[in-house]
Amino acid sequence: MTMTDRLSSPGDEARHLGMLANQALAAAPISLSSHDESEASDQLSHIYNSNRLRRVGRRSSFRMALRKSSIGQLELATLSFGASVNLEQAGDRPFVLVTTQIRGHSEVRTATESAAGGPGFIVVDSAGQSVSKSFSDDSQRCNVRIDQAFIEAKCAELLQRPLNRPLRFSAFGGNHAVVQQRWFALLQMLLGHTQHTLHSQPARLIVRNIEESVLLHLLLEHPHSFSAALLQDKPDVVPRHVKRAEDYMRAHASEPITLEMLARQAGCSIRSLNQGFQQFRETTPMRFLRQIRLEGAHADLRQENAASQITEIALRWGFGHLGRFASEYRNRFGELPSATARAKK
Repeated sequence: MTMTDRLSSPGDEARHLGMLANQALAAAPISLSSHDESEASDQLSHIYNSNRLRRVGRRSSFRMALRKSSIGQLELATLSFGASVNLEQAGDRPFVLVTTQIRGHSEVRTATESAAGGPGFIVVDSAGQSVSKSFSDDSQRCNVRIDQAFIEAKCAELLQRPLNRPLRFSAFGGNHAVVQQRWFALLQMLLGHTQHTLHSQPARLIVRNIEESVLLHLLLEHPHSFSAALLQDKPDVVPRHVKRAEDYMRAHASEPITLEMLARQAGCSIRSLNQGFQQFRETTPMRFLRQIRLEGAHADLRQENAASQITEIALRWGFGHLGRFASEYRNRFGELPSATARAKK
């Protein structure tokens, strides 16, 4: 095999994925189409997030086409425009979007990075980060949408501690040959299950394992804000007093808790408790508790009709100062509590 053959293979695989995607999503439950730029922008805002769409190609050839389906907690879609366009997307998305170029060409710019590519070009849009994209007239991309809370929960599980800041991916870190090939294989597996019913236990088990594989691939092979912590060697055994304190915090997170109470419940001194959390959780006990409470509030705010209960939810999770709660919540999840609640109305 020549160097040219090797270099062209990702494009060939991506084009094959494009054929599979169009076949798999031909009868997708959601299918949108528009010849009007403003209407297309509104439709995309409803499906993804707020944006500004500008056509730079011929008006007569513009036709936004989106087909979308779900597999478990993941969403798959194909998107094309039929004309060259510029798309500026705001950061108000509570999800990670992994997009793979399956036809044509695109240029992508974030606040800190920029890159371009043809078939096989992978981009990861992180929650809370704006991005600008330019698509050729023959561009088509296959998108995988993953709820931010879903992937952050897996990251916290792997770290064995709550996250203390939002999970952010490097936009173009998935374009190394081996990582790219593994993503193609996962995408092909996802596409192969889009039309399967999930009524049977074996089907649900398969989908859960596919979801797990996608999350682990992104968290362990794509660069992000917790990569160093995930790849760092740590002792397997967490001290008993640290685990006792953690268990107590999770069971009583909505109640008043002091450092003295935690040390007493853990059966150790305050000094030993602090040292244990610093060594094994890279934080203090009270910061650990604050992250548990923020995640509890986040889960409640994602329920239906939470928009009218923000104050109640904050107080329930031990946040007596609403302004401080809103600030800490935004630092952790990349949006205000009201934005999370509005998304579920």
